[in-house]
Amino acid sequence: MLSYIHAYHAGNHADILKHLTISLILERLTQKTKPFTVFDTHSGSALYYLDDDRLKRTGEAESGILRLKTAVEKEESGELKKISESGYFSIASSFLKNGTYPGSPLIENHYLRPGDVQILSELHPQVFDELKSTFAQLKKDRTGSTEPQIHRRDGYEMLEALTPPEIKRGLAVIDPSFEDRSDFEKCGRTIAKIIKKWPVGIIALWYPLISHRSMEISEMKEMIAAAVRSEEPKILDVQLCVKKSEDMTGLASLYGSGMYIVNAPYQLDEELSTLLPALCETLKETEGSWSVEKR
Repeated sequence: MLSYIHAYHAGNHADILKHLTISLILERLTQKTKPFTVFDTHSGSALYYLDDDRLKRTGEAESGILRLKTAVEKEESGELKKISESGYFSIASSFLKNGTYPGSPLIENHYLRPGDVQILSELHPQVFDELKSTFAQLKKDRTGSTEPQIHRRDGYEMLEALTPPEIKRGLAVIDPSFEDRSDFEKCGRTIAKIIKKWPVGIIALWYPLISHRSMEISEMKEMIAAAVRSEEPKILDVQLCVKKSEDMTGLASLYGSGMYIVNAPYQLDEELSTLLPALCETLKETEGSWSVEKR
């Protein structure tokens, strides 16, 4: 399906969880001088304008990143200070000053060094053109930035075709829209294949928390966990909820989201457990909750 456009949802609570987690992983990868590869299967436009009518219509940035920004600015100390000092918030703030919000590809690119590789995929024709335009402008604005490989192809197919990468140390970010029920099975099946081909890769899957898809979410996770087959926990399951699931009705029932991470870096669980309580308290709409579990 090509109907999904992320410009309606950029900077919402799900983006914040996803981008914070990705940033923490990339910070760990940059602690060593060895190069790494970053895949992004559903790249989107990479840059979103806060005055876009589509984003104004949903109000999701207003209740997400803009609410977080306001809360951080009001609190000079306390738990939110840890978020304000994070790499993610520093990157996001630099874009917010210009009335924009960065998508995953731009956040990933911020951490790249000479020798690192970024491979992006986007299938939607209009969004693909926007993605190329975003990085063409970045090349002009930021001398020395790493130029990504940009593919117009199915993200699952791209990941299967290009793994294991030549530089085997690295991260794959997978975040489809999950508009289509088949995406849950596709994610599970693709990641199960990738783990066998690229056992050292960090796989970071974003997934929605939707009441009417709870069975599909569980089956997807079980498929991935079965492929890992390790005596030691190698999966980190992170969730941030801004509403109670029982309060949600109908098909548009996103009450939170999660990150399912294979080969999570050491102590990532501790870092997230430090940051998520204040993030949850700031972004919750009704009753919020968060969890970080090793599996």
